[in-house]
Amino acid sequence: MAKRATTTDTDTPDASQLGAEISTALTTADTTAVQRVLELQRVRRARVAQLTRTAAALKAQYGASDAGVKAADANVAAATLTAARIGLAQRQAATPDPQVSANGWTLHGQVCDAQLQPVSGFTVFLGDASKTYQQAYGFAYTDAVGNFQLNYAGLDPVEQDKSAKAASTPDLFVEVANAKGELVPLSPTPFQPTARSATYMNIMLLAGTTSSIDPPAQIRDVAIPPKEKPSRKTRK
Repeated sequence: MAKRATTTDTDTPDASQLGAEISTALTTADTTAVQRVLELQRVRRARVAQLTRTAAALKAQYGASDAGVKAADANVAAATLTAARIGLAQRQAATPDPQVSANGWTLHGQVCDAQLQPVSGFTVFLGDASKTYQQAYGFAYTDAVGNFQLNYAGLDPVEQDKSAKAASTPDLFVEVANAKGELVPLSPTPFQPTARSATYMNIMLLAGTTSSIDPPAQIRDVAIPPKEKPSRKTRK
């Protein structure tokens, strides 16, 4: 079974320092690659710690408004984001392939915030170009560590033949709704599923970009059930 890896990234940091280790891990996801990424992650964490100490020392000596101190703080922020990105790659490399049905496909991965920290309680689903919910593919929630998995069983041969003769299937776009039921803007690039394959997707969200648009009612009714009104106490 093939496995593809994609990234929907609305705020891509400079990843030039990650090197071939990350690419290898994302492509092969074997034990050796995972260990290499873990080692790279430890190196980056040590680098963050060193930069943090340097920035603190400069701040104590020259004050927070000093240009050199601001540059040091920027270096800490960039190194922290790079370390988080490596951690994201490590979690992806360590994720086993899910079972995929003979006629279907699977979309799985992780949803993270702007600091690349996993977020839970988000709803992931597929829509068309007009953001119309494609109910046939279902939806999934992100768990405590931001993971989600959409499994599409596919069509039987008869239905596949009917579908082939019908109008072409619309482009599919990955959509995410937060715990409040608000859509989170994502990449405009369509998702291209591959039959009998699993696609891993890292979804990275921008801070403060949620809209007031509600997700489809079919999802909202399940994902965010109405609160029960407290029963009135009968007066004695």
